[in-house]
Amino acid sequence: MLRRMGGDGPRLSVRPTSAGWQVLAAGAAVLFVARLLGTTQFHQLAYALLALPVASLVLGVAGSRGVRFSRSVPPGTHLTAGETSGVVLELSRTRFGSSRAEVVDRLPEPRVLKFPPPAAGSRTAVLEAPLSFPRRGVYDLGPAETRVSDPFGLLGFSRTFPEKTEVVVYPKTHALPGFPLRGGDMEAGSRGSRGQRGDEFASLREYRRGDDRRHIHWKSVARTGELFVKEFSLEAPRRHTIVLDARREGIRINEDEVEDAVSAAGSVLRHLSRERLPLRLLCANAAVDATEFGRDDAPYWESMRLLARVRADGTRPLSEVVLEGRGALGEGVVLVSRTRDEGLPGAVRSLRDAGLSVVVVALATYTYRTPPGTGGTAQGRGEEFDRALRLLEAAGATVRVVAHPTGVGGLSGGRKAVGTGGIG
Repeated sequence: MLRRMGGDGPRLSVRPTSAGWQVLAAGAAVLFVARLLGTTQFHQLAYALLALPVASLVLGVAGSRGVRFSRSVPPGTHLTAGETSGVVLELSRTRFGSSRAEVVDRLPEPRVLKFPPPAAGSRTAVLEAPLSFPRRGVYDLGPAETRVSDPFGLLGFSRTFPEKTEVVVYPKTHALPGFPLRGGDMEAGSRGSRGQRGDEFASLREYRRGDDRRHIHWKSVARTGELFVKEFSLEAPRRHTIVLDARREGIRINEDEVEDAVSAAGSVLRHLSRERLPLRLLCANAAVDATEFGRDDAPYWESMRLLARVRADGTRPLSEVVLEGRGALGEGVVLVSRTRDEGLPGAVRSLRDAGLSVVVVALATYTYRTPPGTGGTAQGRGEEFDRALRLLEAAGATVRVVAHPTGVGGLSGGRKAVGTGGIG
């Protein structure tokens, strides 16, 4: 995502080069000697030396007025934390300009970029510079300073282009081939099915164990005394909400832990998008930011832009936020949990009783905070974490674990047992 930041027009400054200073010094010295000796030839030489920088100034100002600079990220490029992309820089000059030119641009740190001469018949030089960001977020590129010299190389002309380009750097995501959510449809009426029922009634069939009781046809039960469920002719993908635990817990925040939680949420979003399942994002941060269900890829990129900006500044536990917004969760929910929340098993049970499928991605936060090899401390925290996972599973959730140093890359497999100070 790019957004241009307004500002004043480019500002021009002029300064002599080393060669320019030498010419000015030589002209002044010759003029001084000419004044002492009164020799006409020395006066002519002094005036010629001093006129040369004036000519350079005229040509340089004329040439620098035609300098144009622009930067752009190629269309379709999505900047991702930890990956290298490219930014395209273009520098245009008039025919009075020198072939030597460089740009100091902030990408976002200042970087000196030397431009090649324009191709034959062109006045624009194009340079592609690598662009990399260690973390997600919103960054400003620019301002930029162009530096060109006159044809004689006596004066340097720098023009500042204050315009900035805002770029959104998305969190790093991972493929989740073994994640327990799939697209497509299953048999109508079944609990935890992959399809959401359509609106058009098709037929009745006998009740089978595991069918969703919401689809029981009670009139048939009253008439025959046997259980029947409704089938529908239209099938629609199940909608899922990813809920990110963005609560601030304590004074200091472990940034690696937060980034892995955000990356886990982004990876689940990516998985749902590829499975063509409708999705939205709900953040348990201070503003309780959220996106909406929609069509095509728009909800995915809107959710990823929110993840690029979100901060761990929430004050309420994940369970409270998810229950407050359960009317808009869809048919399934993925909870990315990273702080202690004794109410989470109860919230899972409530969601399951309402017919929603629940997956919990739990961060083993003690693996980020407890140095390896600390013996009993790590083991005790691991056992406490494992007990919390068992409560979630008993409440009806499917559980996956993210732990340091494996991180989100280990999220594809099933839930790993914790209790010995690590993921085993």
